[in-house]
Amino acid sequence: MIDVRVETFLDVCKTMNYTKTAGNLNMTQPAVSQHIRGLEEFYGVKLFSYKNKRLELTEQGRYLKKYLETISHDVKNLQGSVQNIKKRKRIRLGATLSIGEFYLPEKLSSFMRKNPGTDVLVIIADTRDLLLKLDYGEVDFILCEGYFDKNEYAHKLIKKEEMCIVCSQGYDSSKIKELSDLFEYPMLCRENGSGTREIFENYLHEYNYSFGNFISVSEFTSPHLIKKLLIDGLGISVLYKTVVKEELRKKNLKIIEIPGFQVSHEYNAVWKKDSIFGTKYDDWIDLLVGKE
Repeated sequence: MIDVRVETFLDVCKTMNYTKTAGNLNMTQPAVSQHIRGLEEFYGVKLFSYKNKRLELTEQGRYLKKYLETISHDVKNLQGSVQNIKKRKRIRLGATLSIGEFYLPEKLSSFMRKNPGTDVLVIIADTRDLLLKLDYGEVDFILCEGYFDKNEYAHKLIKKEEMCIVCSQGYDSSKIKELSDLFEYPMLCRENGSGTREIFENYLHEYNYSFGNFISVSEFTSPHLIKKLLIDGLGISVLYKTVVKEELRKKNLKIIEIPGFQVSHEYNAVWKKDSIFGTKYDDWIDLLVGKE
């Protein structure tokens, strides 16, 4: 059971607003303030401060938040384990869209066939949202290709996945000889927050370019829609080879070869650092994705 003051503190960390936390936890604002003061007196430090009239965590507050999130995450997991001790096992995981729709299904099918008595919850979202769900104890671990702070989370490399520049087989890409030639074509890309977009965006920045250099940029949350538009000859895109494997095999899409374009990124399993369930998560990940 989590101390109500800890619950209040973690909610304020989420909202950065005492009034919103009071509403979330069905208490008065003075009660929220009292809980925070109680924690500050217990630890002997200030946890929050105001800067330009905005509430911010102090350095000590950020440090405490990190560890209390892990404890809260473990308590929620322990509660579920105790309640289900004579029932079925349960695994809760998050996955980014590229992994969840194009890499995970085959792995998950194999896992579920071998573990028919295990309840499975899968949440698909972008890396930033998944990290928040991990922090708030809504999932046990996540599978992501986006960037995260490796000093803040425990992690395990699943595989390295190559990216490729693709277009329709009938698309005239003969004039594309180098990176800057891409800018004459419409770019079909994932939305902000997507790991795929972030990785290619960082690649462009290495050469002092950005998405603003393209003749047009259209954003989509669905890789399936991007692939349909690519096949219709409406632009180019940068996607993981796993995502377009079938379209390349059927020759609906083709890879645009750019000299020196060799971009790959890690697929990682990520969970709360210092979690008492870390070994269990590590075992689950091995059972789920196996060895590449």
